Amino acid sequence: MADITDISGNPFADLWHHQNGRFRSPPGSPWIDRRHSTKMLPVLAQLAVSGNKPFDYPKEHCLSRDLALQKLASMAPTPSISWLGQACFYIQFKGLRVLTDPFLSQRASPVQFSGPRRLVETPLQISDLSPDVIIISHNHYDHLDTHALKAIDDKASITLITPLKTGALLRKLGFERVIEMDWYQELKEGETRYQCLPAYHFSGRRLTDENRSLWGSFAIEHDGVKIFFAGDTGYGSEFSRIGRLTGPYDIALVPIGAYAPRSVFAAVHASPEEAIKIGEDIGAKQLIGMHWGTVRLTSEPMMEPSERFLAAQSRAQKSIMAIGETRALY
Repeated sequence: MADITDISGNPFADLWHHQNGRFRSPPGSPWIDRRHSTKMLPVLAQLAVSGNKPFDYPKEHCLSRDLALQKLASMAPTPSISWLGQACFYIQFKGLRVLTDPFLSQRASPVQFSGPRRLVETPLQISDLSPDVIIISHNHYDHLDTHALKAIDDKASITLITPLKTGALLRKLGFERVIEMDWYQELKEGETRYQCLPAYHFSGRRLTDENRSLWGSFAIEHDGVKIFFAGDTGYGSEFSRIGRLTGPYDIALVPIGAYAPRSVFAAVHASPEEAIKIGEDIGAKQLIGMHWGTVRLTSEPMMEPSERFLAAQSRAQKSIMAIGETRALY
């Protein structure tokens, strides 16, 4: 049985975010969610016409498979981090390997013949990785990829950590050790500490299950290194509280894409500048941009998130990674 405890001073111990069988985002967002308004109609029309249209990206945006495999192997046994596109990272600490939000299939969709298509191939596949722990921030198709997860051979030895009400789907895939957590709960596994934390987002894989499962961000602390994985989120004042209760952090993995038009998506997807605010609010020394340049879900140009992220002022160091790149963790 996993030893899950509330973080001291848990502001959501009263389960404010639980609401009649569904969940809601924390207070403190400066934006209104208008995904269900008429403002969404032009976005849907644009995506229907050109959502899966290929885009020209620079060669350095994605490594070849041979180079990605070479870099992954060459880093061992040095602690390292690899980006596989979207919010999928493979983090190798000393004695622990963590995979976040696997999305490695051709579509962010319930079927592989329709829906948002991955526009940049991943040079690394699930079979190239050996995770001990998989963290899944929520159940959207570009974060919880059942096709990739089914391809894992040894499901019995892997621990999956995810927010509440997401575990049933993962158990159906054959995973035996699935740990569901609420906001501001903490899990200690040997020398490793995991914390499930709030995020401004939503959940759902069908028309009828919106917000039936929880979404969240996560803190991972192992071997003296503390990483914040934001999952998918808009910006709000809750990040300042996350910083006060759980920070500071060595590295923050922050979402910088899928933000336009702001009149529709601002409440659930941070802009590049807001992603920097998230990192600063939680006290991160280093920021790595994610959730961009992989699949077209909104209307901004595909390479714009990285350009704005790198150009914005920041007290923290910030960088982007190539898809398939592996670099030293510290």
